[in-house]
Amino acid sequence: MNLAFVRYFLAVAEAGAFTAAAARVHVTQPTLSTGIARLEELLGARLFERQGRVRLTEAGERFLPRARSMLAEWAAAESDARRPPQRLAARLGIIPSLPARPVAAWLASCEAGGFDVEAVQATPEVLRERLRRGRLDAALLPVAAGDIRAVTLFRDPFRIALAEGHKLAAKRRCAIADLAREPFVTRPHCPEHETARRTFAAHGARPRVALRTMDDEAAIAAVAAGVGACFVPASLARPGCALLSLRELPAERRIGLVWSERLESTRLERLRRLAQQVSWPRTVGVSPVP
Repeated sequence: MNLAFVRYFLAVAEAGAFTAAAARVHVTQPTLSTGIARLEELLGARLFERQGRVRLTEAGERFLPRARSMLAEWAAAESDARRPPQRLAARLGIIPSLPARPVAAWLASCEAGGFDVEAVQATPEVLRERLRRGRLDAALLPVAAGDIRAVTLFRDPFRIALAEGHKLAAKRRCAIADLAREPFVTRPHCPEHETARRTFAAHGARPRVALRTMDDEAAIAAVAAGVGACFVPASLARPGCALLSLRELPAERRIGLVWSERLESTRLERLRRLAQQVSWPRTVGVSPVP
């Protein structure tokens, strides 16, 4: 059924004449008359008595409230379709040692995707506890083996970062013995820091610490300037740095979106889709996440 026919019907019912009704809906009288005839054919009943002043038949009287209801429902449907999507709250967590640009792109896409974002940066332990208590909806974290509410976004191998001009920079791989006399920039907040320290010690190497910092950008800047080497996730490397895999410590982290068991499906699906659309790091020599 063409809704224009319903509009023609209401115009005639309210105006009491075909000519006045045609002017009201901005069509010619023949067009309006043809539409009314088509409507009567579809309904299988005459809607108007046409002798003298135009009047509704009994069938027309019954159809009148339904016609008004049809147009009202259509207007409501149009309004709903044009209304912007409802904004949702998103309490998000981020570990500090992530590349800033894709993280910022993810937060911006969440805002643009209908979320009112409230994000916090904290250690993995703090973020996981907040997820457990329902104080966060989701967080960017290293994905653990037992995580069932998580999706991996990218693989991030750990590398030895050196200044581009360093004598070892042309190599793709090195050993702890190659680094025994190198000064180091250390990042004590990194979960792999203690593992690296113990591995070096087990091989009889206790390199001098030239800089100990909690600031990843400061650590990478120091490496690029030649202050020392640093054991760092490959995603944090910047121009001016060379990355070498360490033979004795082939560590890797998988960064993913981890969510609270209290997060309902509507927000979860939208947050997961937005996270997977971001251009996360793709490290040379590491295949994309399956």
